[in-house]
Amino acid sequence: MEDNFSMRTIRLFTISIFFVILTAGSSFSQTRNLTNIDSPTAFTLGRGNYALSLMGYDNGGIEIKTLLGLHDMLFLGVSLDFQNAIGSETPKLNVPGVVARLKFTDGWDSWPISIAAGYDSFYIGRQGMRENSSNEVDRVIYGPYIAFTKPIYLLGGEQYVSYGFRMPTQPDYEPDESSYFLALDFPLNDMFRVKTEIERVFWDFRDGDEWLFNFGMRYTYMQRLGIEFDFLYQPGESINRILKIEYVGIF
Repeated sequence: MEDNFSMRTIRLFTISIFFVILTAGSSFSQTRNLTNIDSPTAFTLGRGNYALSLMGYDNGGIEIKTLLGLHDMLFLGVSLDFQNAIGSETPKLNVPGVVARLKFTDGWDSWPISIAAGYDSFYIGRQGMRENSSNEVDRVIYGPYIAFTKPIYLLGGEQYVSYGFRMPTQPDYEPDESSYFLALDFPLNDMFRVKTEIERVFWDFRDGDEWLFNFGMRYTYMQRLGIEFDFLYQPGESINRILKIEYVGIF
């Protein structure tokens, strides 16, 4: 019964995403990237904008995210994570995650740095799994974070450096797993961009073999539909290949 419910939910959300894409109007305000690969930026959606994303990760996992810009400085959303959604293993729907971000400032001309705080959802793939028989949530959730994003100028263009700190809160509150992230978003033109990041750098810089070194490539069509291929690498482990489809529009 639970498996049938999970599959019906997957189909419903997938159909909903593509229906919105096909029926959305042409009025649109482009925003900067809300995430790099697996870490947040300090940017937010514009008021009245929404974002829908469908992401596939290792072992047939799928994460679906919906975000709504309530203000130019604030968005709220929800994330659903399905383990083994594709493949022969039994699908599992994890507890929905809350997503929120509040931007405090975009800085000034002399100090153009954006600062935001928020709460995010799941670590992607194997690195986010925590077996816990006493808690039905067996995925590590990002929890609260603070992010800084600053433009830099290389090779005659504008790029973005993001860095920050986050603290996982579920299934258990473990301060020792708090970590830093550092990322570079490098637009090549209006359609293509490359991204790289290092994340899960523990606050005391221990366990370097558990840090993640990620790389991604993104194509954006008509400033609305983004298709992204990412690679998450942990030393000694197989590469986690990510496919992400994201649509941003306006009500």
